[in-house]
Amino acid sequence: MTDWHIIAAVCCVGLVAYALRTGGYLTAGLLPADSQAQRFLRLAPANLFVAFVAASCFAGGITNVVGALVALVTMLVTKRQWAGLIMGFVAAALVAILRG
Repeated sequence: MTDWHIIAAVCCVGLVAYALRTGGYLTAGLLPADSQAQRFLRLAPANLFVAFVAASCFAGGITNVVGALVALVTMLVTKRQWAGLIMGFVAAALVAILRG
């Protein structure tokens, strides 16, 4: 497989992904505002985020778990996502340094 084939495949996957996303937004816009499906679609990005974080925690071990927990607690206490992100990265880096 040549590089052009790989680039073309990546571009096709990207186009399909954006088309699906656009279709989802358009479909969600047609639903009644207070329907069960509308609420489910609003929760979907958070569910996907949790799935990515859980997979990362299982794959990365204690370093990622500590970083995620510190980020979560910081966000809950400060109500600021950027503070949670910074503290999560710092905690994960400290654990990684301490573990060698």
